[in-house]
Amino acid sequence: MIDCEAQCPRIELFLREKMIELRRVGIVVAISGGLDSSAVVTLCVRAVGKEKVSGLMLPEKRGNPDAFVFAKKLASSLGIGTTIIDISKILGALGTYDFIADRVGLPAVVKKVVKEIPVERKKVFFLAGIQGTGNAIVRQALASMYSKQRIRLVVTYKYAEERNLLVVGCAHKSEDLVGLFCKYGVDDNADVMPLKHLYRSEILQLAHYLGVPIDIIERTPNPDMLPGIEDKYWDVLGIRSETLDLLLYGLEQGMQCEEIADQMQLELAKVQEIQALVRSTAHMRHQAFSFLDEK
Repeated sequence: MIDCEAQCPRIELFLREKMIELRRVGIVVAISGGLDSSAVVTLCVRAVGKEKVSGLMLPEKRGNPDAFVFAKKLASSLGIGTTIIDISKILGALGTYDFIADRVGLPAVVKKVVKEIPVERKKVFFLAGIQGTGNAIVRQALASMYSKQRIRLVVTYKYAEERNLLVVGCAHKSEDLVGLFCKYGVDDNADVMPLKHLYRSEILQLAHYLGVPIDIIERTPNPDMLPGIEDKYWDVLGIRSETLDLLLYGLEQGMQCEEIADQMQLELAKVQEIQALVRSTAHMRHQAFSFLDEK
């Protein structure tokens, strides 16, 4: 449990100070209608007022339409201004939709196929991007998916720089430690990341405290990149986010895998798998390697 009454003012002060320090006149948050961006934009409104906060929605034709619906609902509940920029044409010009899954033309079909793929195979697909392995089709699929988040980052910064706004991101510790994000994507880069020190389960507590609409709080962690992935922790890693958080906390505290497995009543192999994942994704948490790293 976290002390929300203490945590929220601390985050709000941090946001205000960074906006002033970087000489920005307001804040922009790319909102998806999910838990993380909803908690972040709510904190931004509390920090600087709704008049200085902009919600940026960046839909694309193969994305989850629910994201747009929930993002609009959040913006309406907070009374913030929003801008919608459809990135489909940019993605089309980039070749993102040349991947075979996008050529099918029926998202419902792709969703059904992806949902039926066993978790172990999805995990191999995910690890291929982290470890630099996989065949040409896997590589193309990953490039197609990740390009969506990277284009969102470019569009967000263009929007922010034209208006002199602070880009506030929505990354958190849970996805960061296991690599469930797109490196150099909109979920990885920003001027300020106010929740990166918190686990997802702690953000859930904040969201309840902040009064985020309950149907947003209860949404599954959907990355809105590939139809059929409705809970990126369960569908890709085979573990619920709340369980993962406790496991990661144990690893952070220096507990042995055997001790964590025993206390949480988990298979030792699962704990060791997550520990290995944290290690193998370390490079994703490093912006760029250089000779400065050797000093």
